[in-house]
Amino acid sequence: MRTSLGIDPLARSVYLAMVDLPGAGVSELAERLKEDEETVRERLERLSALLLVVPGDTASGWRPVAPEVGLAAMLAREQDELARHRLQVEDSRLEVNRLLSEHARNGRDGMPGVEWLAGADAVWRRVTELAEGCEQEWLTVGPTERLAVSVTESAGPVDEILCRRGAASRTIVLESVRNDPEVMDRVRGRADSVGSIRTLPSLPAWMILCDRTHVVVPVATARSVVGAMVCGVESVTEAFAALFTRLWKEALPLTEARPRTRGTLSLQEQHVLRLWAQGLTDAAAARRMDVSLRTVRRLSERLTDRFGAQSRFQLGALAIAQGGIQAEDMA
Repeated sequence: MRTSLGIDPLARSVYLAMVDLPGAGVSELAERLKEDEETVRERLERLSALLLVVPGDTASGWRPVAPEVGLAAMLAREQDELARHRLQVEDSRLEVNRLLSEHARNGRDGMPGVEWLAGADAVWRRVTELAEGCEQEWLTVGPTERLAVSVTESAGPVDEILCRRGAASRTIVLESVRNDPEVMDRVRGRADSVGSIRTLPSLPAWMILCDRTHVVVPVATARSVVGAMVCGVESVTEAFAALFTRLWKEALPLTEARPRTRGTLSLQEQHVLRLWAQGLTDAAAARRMDVSLRTVRRLSERLTDRFGAQSRFQLGALAIAQGGIQAEDMA
């Protein structure tokens, strides 16, 4: 499980192994911990994001920060993050109240078939009501970012209802869940109980479709749910259903391992190219894919080297020319 400071047991073991074995390389750390090298590299990136390791001259490319320094800095960052989180929640609450007040003044009669919900309790209560009436299928995309465990656990009663009603369920989640063993355990449990789950490196929106007659679009900020729109307008639900169908075809089943690149682009590489084409910076692409900035930059270096490109524009053109992506992907 993950600690309150964001360190999972394996990341902690990697850090302690680096302290015990100064200068050890990735292969040596992997052998000591009986893990594969890619997993160790992922934990090193996580430790780097937490500033518990910094670039160094060792074989792994990193050196550990002294525990009394690194952990004290982490605690200070957690305190700052908590303060920012409280401000964001309060700002979000005020904004939701403002929008609802404005909507109330305008009247609901102008938007038949559309509901506006404020607060996580109202959202999950309405989602539960829809699940109780679900007769055929339940389609979910998202969330589009990693949310707090307490938020994701709110879907538990909904899963139980769908299982009891025998409704078919399909879900698309972020591929980054594969990097977190704790999250993967929860997701696998959902896959076993309610239906099929696939992954994509990035998702365009968080949505829940009930029998293709109602769509719920939750609004999340600061890793929590603040409200949602519920729409029963046929033209809108059909559009969201078409989007789900397209994403489902692109997504990788959770039961399948992420494909290694062998001459063609992986899903992750295709997605980062699309995000760059949309004008996103490396930092924005990392947030959209819920991965570290270092991971995006490593993808950039790998793609640039493979195609021999001198710029992002040339990289996109070469990827299209060699069939790695389609021209419409760059629109």
